[in-house]
Amino acid sequence: MGQLAHEYQTFRDAGIALIMVSTDSPRRARQLAEQTKPHFPVLSDVDADATVAYDIFENGIALPSTWVIDRKGMVRWTYIGKNANDRPEPELMLAHARATAESEAA
Repeated sequence: MGQLAHEYQTFRDAGIALIMVSTDSPRRARQLAEQTKPHFPVLSDVDADATVAYDIFENGIALPSTWVIDRKGMVRWTYIGKNANDRPEPELMLAHARATAESEAA
């Protein structure tokens, strides 16, 4: 999350909203947000409802994932990590988000 927190302004300038969903308790999610100061919402999915629904829960662990969702709520791009450290670079996320925004504007 630290890397995204540093890139937040770039996403915001492009009109892209970021939201993090954590399977940690609300207290732990709040502590994490206080430590990293991400400038975007950090939500708690302590029961793993979202991770199970999106099939990113494996062996009792939520896999890191990134989703680009358009203004109509359609998933336009997904990155599912293979382990806790497998996350896309912010530049890749931004490229897919910008491509989605451009296709919506066309």
